[in-house]
Amino acid sequence: MILSHKLHCIIDCSGSMTEYGKPMLLINLLRYIRQFTAQDIKNTHYFSWREDIAEIDWLTEADIELPVTKGGSDIARLCDWGEANPEVTLLVLTDGYFKLNVQQRHQLSQFDNLYLVGVGGDADLVQLNTLSNHSFRADGLDRALHTIYRPKAVGVAPSHRFDLTKIIIENESENDDEW
Repeated sequence: MILSHKLHCIIDCSGSMTEYGKPMLLINLLRYIRQFTAQDIKNTHYFSWREDIAEIDWLTEADIELPVTKGGSDIARLCDWGEANPEVTLLVLTDGYFKLNVQQRHQLSQFDNLYLVGVGGDADLVQLNTLSNHSFRADGLDRALHTIYRPKAVGVAPSHRFDLTKIIIENESENDDEW
């Protein structure tokens, strides 16, 4: 069962996101997020992030079109967005090439609702890992989404337990003559 969350998918639209095939990878990641969340979750919003964070209004029937990528992404805006939206899950698709001061690094690392996906073979995964315990490479997007929407485990013992050693020993004694 998928939990009902608000998901804000924030797309880094800095100039470094135009390099090394990142636009096509980003489109495919966004298609996957759209398909995954469309199954049961209707509360997913997409945002572009550069100087500001602005909502993208994609028609559900239309394919993904990336916003213009240029310049740098303002990390202060991301910090402010996280502070202003503590009730939503933030899924940030980025290559991690942005400059942080010590305060911003600390602020982002305090967000339990921040999930980072490193886009591109040159993604700065070391930096992303310092910002969140929920940092994934692009090929781990499925795991990231399942982590976000996984129901909390309840400590319930299994209803049936089998002693496999007993079953194996019984089968071995019956089949010994067949060799």
